This record gives sequence, C-alpha cells and structure tokens, in this order.
Amino acid sequence: MKKYYRKIVFTNSNMKAGFRFEDRFQILPINMDGKPQNPCARHFPLYLEYTIEFANGEPEDIFELGAIRINKEKEILNLLSCLTNHRFFNYDSSMMGWGIIMPNKLSDDMTEDEKKNFHNQESQLFLGGYIYKGLKEDMQIDHFSDLKEEIVYKEARMHEYYTDDPVDDFQHEISFPNTISSALYYYFNLSQKTREKVNSCIYLACDGMDISAQKRSLSFLSYVSAIEGLVDLDVDDDEIKFECKSCQSIKSSPYTCPQCGRPIWGVKQKFVNFLSKFVAGSEKSQKIYKDIYNLRSKMTHTGKLFLSDYELSFSEKPNVKNEDDWLMRLKTLQLFRISLDCWLRYPKKKKQ
Repeated sequence: MKKYYRKIVFTNSNMKAGFRFEDRFQILPINMDGKPQNPCARHFPLYLEYTIEFANGEPEDIFELGAIRINKEKEILNLLSCLTNHRFFNYDSSMMGWGIIMPNKLSDDMTEDEKKNFHNQESQLFLGGYIYKGLKEDMQIDHFSDLKEEIVYKEARMHEYYTDDPVDDFQHEISFPNTISSALYYYFNLSQKTREKVNSCIYLACDGMDISAQKRSLSFLSYVSAIEGLVDLDVDDDEIKFECKSCQSIKSSPYTCPQCGRPIWGVKQKFVNFLSKFVAGSEKSQKIYKDIYNLRSKMTHTGKLFLSDYELSFSEKPNVKNEDDWLMRLKTLQLFRISLDCWLRYPKKKKQ
C-alpha cells in the first residue's frame, strides 16, 4: 500500500522550480500568494512530497507513523543536501527561543514611526515553524503535485557544478547537478547494509553543515569523517593481515612506512587514494588531500583548532586566516559531495 505525504521544509537559497525523482519524492516551491512572506527572511519554505510503501497498511499508532515519516524526511533532505550544493532542512520540533518580530519591509522602506515601534519592542517567546491558514488541508495529498517548471541542471561530470560558486545563501538560486537522478537511482538500489553505512556518512556531513557557522573545527572533522566512511566502503576488508587479532599488530599490508619499510595501516594513503580515484588524481589534488588529512590529525591528536573558533577579530590579518579556514572547510565538504556522487554512480563498487 502506497501513501503520499507532504511536509513544509526549508532551504538557505531560493528554489524557483521543482524536482521529482521517480515515484519516491519531489520537492517544489510553495505558491506564496496569501502566505507569510518577509524580505528579511533567510530561510525559504518548500513542499516536500514523498511516498511510503506499507506492507500491512499505514500504522494506526500516530507515534509509530510519526517516527517513520520523520526518518524518511531526514533521509531525503540529507541526500539532497549532499548531492547538491544546498542544505535542505526542517525545523526541530523543540526549536524555541526569545526574539522580536521582524518588520515586513526593509529598513529603507520604513517610516520613522515604524522604525521607532520596531526598536521599542519587547522580546517574545517563539516556536519555530511556518504556519498559514489552510495549512492542515494543504498537507493532505493523494498524488504528487504537477510541476509547473523543472529545476535548472548544471554540468557535474567534470565537477563544474560542485566547484563553480558552490555557496548556499539567500543571494543564490538553487540548481541541481545533471547527475543527481542517476546518483539517487544507485543509492536506492544499494543493499540495506550498504545504504545504512552511506547514510552514516551523509548524516555526518549534514551535521557538519549545521554547525559550520558556530563550531568550525568540529564541522571540518565531520566532513573528513564522512569521507573516511566512504573510504571504508571502497577498500578490501582483508587487505591488512594481523600477527595478533587482539592487539592488531600488523603482519603484512599494501602500505609501508616510507622511512623503515614496515607495514602500516596506511589510513592517510587510503584517504588520498580514494579521493584520487573518485575526484581527481593530479599531484596538486593529492597535496590538497594530504593537507586536509594532516590538519585532521593535528586537530584530533594535538587539539589544534581553527582560529575563528576561539578568537574573534576584525583586523585584516586574522580575517585572511579566517577566510583560509572557511575555504578549507568548503573544499572538504565539496570533496565529500563529489566523491559521494561519483562513488554512487561507479559501476564496480565493492560488494558489501
């Protein structure tokens, strides 16, 4: 039994056209006529429509059904966030805080009285969400909505989509890579075991996106860990032999120490080899991969952090350093996105 569902979700960039993948899900702009709008808004509401197959009918228990729906919504939103340059997300049901009401016009368009009233406001407690009259009825669907216009696709096979201005904010419009349908097809055809592993990588990357503005070093580590998860899916489990399985002292390995020649785990080399295989293999690219992994090692083993995590400054020199930190995080995120896209579409994946 197939059921159709609709949910309001959000993006940081404006989406002007829709995207449908088979009969599994589609995402499309909301017709904003008569609905809440604000020129100061930095989150853009969308409709996510999706299907769920129930072997024995839709569960009557609302908590069981709610958990199934939330898991499906997270899976789709996280997938889109990692196969495109844009974060698709939903508000946490417990999102609550103190704030003031933003005016429905920009400051330059406000009268003096309106500015005075705005600045004299007192805080109010708010609960995050997007609500309008007729919302309940709009959420009830029994088929996918017609797409009036399809999303713009951009070339991705040589990574242009992921490297040409991959910034996600209110000043950008959402576009998709022209490989996305193919990548989604292979994702949904993975074995359950492999899909769970891939989902772990995707969740790590999305966690990194969500904390990127506040916890930059942890965000970077999340991206590296996401790539490392994909690396494990591509290497043979038995490529390293142990003298003792308990302490895991290495007997033989395809990786050796460049100084003494003894067998080693070769974790950094696996990282570099994976990205060389699925992203780019030039010497310049490999140096970037090594720099990323070396920084990861310094953070995890010596406590090194990005400067912007503990020192706020508006002087010119630290700002250059902060920009370098931002670029390193963006590079690592995009390397995960590219490698995920290419790994999914790779025809000779190792069987799990």
